[in-house]
Order: sequence, then structure tokens, then C-alpha cells
Amino acid sequence: MILIDATSLQSEHRLRGVGSYLRHLITAIEASSQEVHYLVSSVDQNHTKNFLPQERTHVMWRLHKPAQVYWAYNELSLRLALQLYKPTYFLAPDFNGLVVNPYGRTTAILHDLTALKLNEPAPMTNPSAYLSDLRWRVYARKLRVAKQIIAISSAAKQDAVKMLGLSENKIHVVHHGVDHTHYKDSVGKGKFSGEPSYFLHLGGLNSNKNQTRILEAFANLARDFQNINLYFAGPWNADNLAWLERQRSELNLGERVKHLGYIAYEDLPSLYGNALAFLFPSLEEGFGMPVLEAMASGSPVITSNCSSLPEVAGDAALLVDPYSTESILLAMKGLLESREERTRLRSLGFQHAARFTWEATAKQTLEIVGAN
Repeated sequence: MILIDATSLQSEHRLRGVGSYLRHLITAIEASSQEVHYLVSSVDQNHTKNFLPQERTHVMWRLHKPAQVYWAYNELSLRLALQLYKPTYFLAPDFNGLVVNPYGRTTAILHDLTALKLNEPAPMTNPSAYLSDLRWRVYARKLRVAKQIIAISSAAKQDAVKMLGLSENKIHVVHHGVDHTHYKDSVGKGKFSGEPSYFLHLGGLNSNKNQTRILEAFANLARDFQNINLYFAGPWNADNLAWLERQRSELNLGERVKHLGYIAYEDLPSLYGNALAFLFPSLEEGFGMPVLEAMASGSPVITSNCSSLPEVAGDAALLVDPYSTESILLAMKGLLESREERTRLRSLGFQHAARFTWEATAKQTLEIVGAN
């Protein structure tokens, strides 16, 4: 039996990269001939009951609160579930669910080590931050003893080798795919086709996403170009929105900068495809799936020249120094002033994104998980 931990589809992670990765991976697996079983928790099955095949979905009982230590309950529940179901192969796609399978092999999915690379160790005087930091340090120890790891990029693999001293031989690289039935040429189409000219950034408000420099670059650009806007979208909470309001006020940007709130899945291709450019100058990314989604939808892309992003973007994007506001600004200005350059990048983006499919991701993943 191959058993996949699908509990990240039930938590806040379902709205983030891990959840999106797992949902697409499972969709591709279910379209193949491979029979796979899934593990969910008893906490909230509303997000999985109409998605996962119920005859191959197994429920483990688990507490969830207090939230700061739910990962400890999760690990205990996973250990008990593995003893109950005795899978030959166990796939752990979420760092909260990396446990050793005593009845076979565990394969860990390594998304990134951003929290270990960018964050200083948290002090014990901040219990929530300290527990989060502890969770990542425990994860690093688990990766060191894991028999097999799938990294979502070569950059993530090299981080694990350099930072954790892991052997290259036990880490396999399998890239994400793109849902080409959903993300396709949407230039001049859909809900956002009638919007005034806008640059777009999609993602949660995190230090590695570099939103402060995006705002600073746009503020410089906006002084000379009056009819352009900057749109943010992603899972932002009230504190995040309050931060954006302060930044917008300090930079005197008024209504030219907006957070669009929740964007329905069916509207994302239109949001991407009708942007002047998609801005993704992250300091660190395990992969950067939005880069390929934007390309497949028809958006020119500006992204970083570091981490996994050159690997993902290839020659189909403008690469900038994410630590330089000037570098981001010059790329934005160049695309704004040159329709020809936008057209060139769109064409390259379509060709490049077409190379990434979830069918290939699922096939390679299952081959590695079940390899002898």
C-alpha cells in the first residue's frame, strides 16, 4: 500500500503552496492507474470528502488546539495511524507530518528550508515564535535520518546538502507541474480583462516574498506613470492589510495599490494573464509555482536571480536582484515602456510553462516512492 498524508488539505496550508501542490499531485495520481490510499484527520473533513476517494481514505483521530502544539498531536496521531494501516510506502508531503514508517519506507517531500535560512533563532520569551522555530529544528533532524527525500527543486536539494549535511544520493528532484487545462492564455479574457493597467503580486505576506521592495519600486514608477496600479492577492489577515494601508499612506499611493481579497480559482488565469507583469522577486522559494501559472496564463514575469527561481523561470522571465529596489524598478519600467518585450516574454512563457505537467510530477513521484 502507498499511503499519502493528506492532512495539509484540511488546515490553513490548503491555501498555501503545500496545499496547492498536494491537490494537484493527487488529481494527477487519481487520473492514472495507480491505486493510492490517503490519510486525513478527524478535525475537519469538509475540504477532503468530495475530493478524495472515500473507499481509499483513512481517518485518524487528532486534537488541533492549542494551535501552537498541534503538530505534536499530529505526529502522535500519524504514528498510531501507521501502526494501524501498516503501509509499505508512506509519502509525507508536509513538514509537520514527517515520521518514520516502521512497516516500510517513508519518503519526505522537501519544499524548502526558508525558515532556517532567513530567520534568526527565536527567543524563549516569545513562546509562539520559539515553538515554531523548534518545529523547524526538529524537522531538520528528521530530514537527516530520512532514508529518501524528494526535493521540489535542485536549489532546495542543494540547501539540504549544504545546510544539513545530507547525502546527495538520497535526494531526488521532482519539479512541480502546471494545470494546463486551467492555466492557459487569458490575455484579454475573463473578469480582469477590463481592468486599468496593473502589475500583480500573488502570495502571503512574508519576509521572503519581498513585498516591501515591490511597493518601493512601484512608488518610484508611479511618480512618472500615472495610469498604472499595483494589485496584491493572497491569504492576508487583518494585520497584513493594516500593514499595507500604512505603507500605501506613507508612500502616498492612495487607491493605486490594492489588495484584491480572495480570488476565486476560476478567475486566477484572468488575473495573471491581464497583468502588465507578474512580480515575484522573492528572497527565497522552494519552487515558485505562481511563476509558471502566470506564464501559462500569458503574463510576462519578473522574478529573482537567486534561490530556485532561475531554475523555474529559465530564459522566459526577467531576472532581478531581489535585494535591490532599483533592479526591480528598472525591470518594471522596461516592460511598461516596451510592448515588444512584453510580447516576447509572453511567447517564451507559454513555451516554457508547457514543459511542466502534473502528470509527469505524479509519475516521477510514484516511481521514487515505490522504487526498490
